[in-house]
Amino acid sequence: MKTLIFGYGITGKAVENYLKNKSIEYLIYDDNKNVLLDIEKELLFDESQINIIDEIVISPGINPGHKQIKNFGTKNKIITDIDLFSREFKGNFIGVTGTNGKTTFVNLLTDFLISKGIDAVACGNVGVSPLSINFEDKDFAIVELSSFQLHYALNLNIDFGIFLNFHSDHLDWHRDEKEYRKSKLKLLTFLNSYENLVTGLNTLSKKHLEDILNVPIDKDKDELLMKSYDFDDTNFPVDTCLSFIKIIEKLDINPDEGYEYLKKEVQSEHRFEFVDSINGTNFINDSKSTNFHSMSVATSRVRNALLIMHGITKNVPEDEINISDEIKKILIPKNMNIDIDVLNCEIVKLDSILSLETYLEEEYQNFESILFSCGGSSFSDFKDYKDRGLFFKKIVNNLKENTR
Repeated sequence: MKTLIFGYGITGKAVENYLKNKSIEYLIYDDNKNVLLDIEKELLFDESQINIIDEIVISPGINPGHKQIKNFGTKNKIITDIDLFSREFKGNFIGVTGTNGKTTFVNLLTDFLISKGIDAVACGNVGVSPLSINFEDKDFAIVELSSFQLHYALNLNIDFGIFLNFHSDHLDWHRDEKEYRKSKLKLLTFLNSYENLVTGLNTLSKKHLEDILNVPIDKDKDELLMKSYDFDDTNFPVDTCLSFIKIIEKLDINPDEGYEYLKKEVQSEHRFEFVDSINGTNFINDSKSTNFHSMSVATSRVRNALLIMHGITKNVPEDEINISDEIKKILIPKNMNIDIDVLNCEIVKLDSILSLETYLEEEYQNFESILFSCGGSSFSDFKDYKDRGLFFKKIVNNLKENTR
């Protein structure tokens, strides 16, 4: 029997190296035939070989409605690279999920543990398959788990679980919000102990967690931490701060040390990142805000601001938009499928996001802040959110050069 690598991108190539090292026979399938041009023909999968496939290691971006998945039926076991990693890893597996802030949290916690002399590594949906790292000698793996990965994951051995928050997202991939929530909550089924679950402040996630666990979430703990620490002194959302303090407490580390660490750390690039100030106007790059909730939260952190939206909205309902009244004007590219009306706020349609610099040259000095918080995924015009964020930062740099 053989393993099928379903999807030959970053994850698929990491799986291939792992299988080679384990001397496990495999085949490869990808919809994009161009990525398979250099693969030996005997490694390419065709449907006649379905009976010799034992496990299918699937890349997380592949939609569950894919025709090949339907062909597999239930005879072939579908797993992820995270499943393969979990079989081998002997250290502490910390799984992190939620709608917003996962990557920031994973990197923040990893760097903090390393600063304490603990051998930790960040992996998963942060862009690094855990199979690509030398994990044998690691004490902790902090693994970002997307709803896509959790949807397909079969058997993970998670020591500590972090559920940051829950809001609508990815409804172009999941059938509906119920299925999206179910994928996120699958984290709980992999926990070794519910005592090792950490949640953020979001009440929707707490309600559903309470229903599943059949025990109340400790809201008093949240209130106590909010009174003990002024999270406004940090650069991070409340969900991030609360979850960070609670997990390091569970790891027997003084929470005061965690709070001091939060105060001195800055946000990750492209997540409410201060870019520059030009003639008194602050430019903020929040390209990583790819859904309406994240964007709405960002608008509450600025004053007298121009908001720039962009991207594919992933079928998320527009009634989830909650724009701060500090937003005085919103720029929306014409290819963004959205129609909103915000009280006391002017809506301007741009012919193209590529004309943004020309517009800002004339307008930016009318605002205290220019907020590039997109509310949609980047793929309509950019390679990814990083590419989009760099586009905005280049515009800011050009505007500054023109003032000299």
